[in-house]
Amino acid sequence: MEKFNLIPVGVVRHLEEETFLEIYPEFADAIGGLNEGDWIKLILWFHESDNPERRKILKVHPYNNPENPLRGVFATRSPVRPNPLALYTVQIHRIEGNTLFIDWIDAHDGTPIVDIKIFVERLDCPIQREVDEKEVDIWGARQIGEINLIPRGDELEEAKPEKYTALIVELGEKTTYLNAAELVELINALNEIYEELPVEIKDKLRR
Repeated sequence: MEKFNLIPVGVVRHLEEETFLEIYPEFADAIGGLNEGDWIKLILWFHESDNPERRKILKVHPYNNPENPLRGVFATRSPVRPNPLALYTVQIHRIEGNTLFIDWIDAHDGTPIVDIKIFVERLDCPIQREVDEKEVDIWGARQIGEINLIPRGDELEEAKPEKYTALIVELGEKTTYLNAAELVELINALNEIYEELPVEIKDKLRR
């Protein structure tokens, strides 16, 4: 069986009343673009649960309560699993250099951080998804300021404009969907706003 190497990018720290993520200096550039208030997906390696015996355990009592029937570990959030990865969704409250301050989590001090990903409602809350991922033109996506504009890529000739979801708009972790009729309305509104710009500004934009 092929093995993979995981390189810790930092560790979880608990200091007095604060919990924070200490990112190693060599990975400090990777947090560029993260902001206070952002929600992130935090992937940890529960190193204290990592030994050959625990890796072989495939069924557990949920919440470590023997009153609960045994369940496969893939149907639980137990730290005991073939690969002791842990997944958290946390909010960044403060950023100081390469340190991200978050809410308290139950990971032990010194727990290795495997990866950090920005929380995206469209991907991480699929119950609200209006467009299948295979229909998304991800290569045609544009980022303007803090806004992500992701067009739909499939073609439905018979769809009505008010029924056809044409554009996914992401702002931070929030996602909204515009149908074709709403997209045209947005374009018209933006054109009106553009026309109200001072002439001097529009002249500079045309250069």
